[in-house]
Amino acid sequence: MKGWFRKGVLAAAIVLPALSGTQIAVSAQSGQEQEGKEQQPLEGVWDISVTVRSCTTGAVLATGRVIQVFNDGGTLTEIADRANRSAGLGTWHHLGGRSYTTHHEIIEYSAAGTFNGTTVITREIELSETGDEFTATTTFENFNANDQLFNTGCATSTATRFE
Repeated sequence: MKGWFRKGVLAAAIVLPALSGTQIAVSAQSGQEQEGKEQQPLEGVWDISVTVRSCTTGAVLATGRVIQVFNDGGTLTEIADRANRSAGLGTWHHLGGRSYTTHHEIIEYSAAGTFNGTTVITREIELSETGDEFTATTTFENFNANDQLFNTGCATSTATRFE
């Protein structure tokens, strides 16, 4: 028993200082990032204002709100201010610098609650220098219940990180 106890104390004497050094290095790195004002990544929750526009003239056709969650690993979830659609599920990718792209799909329902089709949404995002806001351009495709494309559209959006 004494041998086991001594080995445990010896292991703790070796491991604990090493862990402490690691924690100090991580803390120092975090401090340097704060001083350098490194940009926050896209991951997190975003409050998005969407403006649907004519693809040819840019005229405003509709406005709405969306909450999107960008998860570590490249998945996203979206909920919107419309009752006749499902949550959106999809993916996002970092293109480099402050540029990102997303691709997600939602299910559309009729007023009676029956399946109407799907909408596929692609968004090009430019994150602000601080990483707390973004602007985006969006294209979307509407498919009917038989999976036939019947409409395409455009939108712009601005977003604020939800803290």
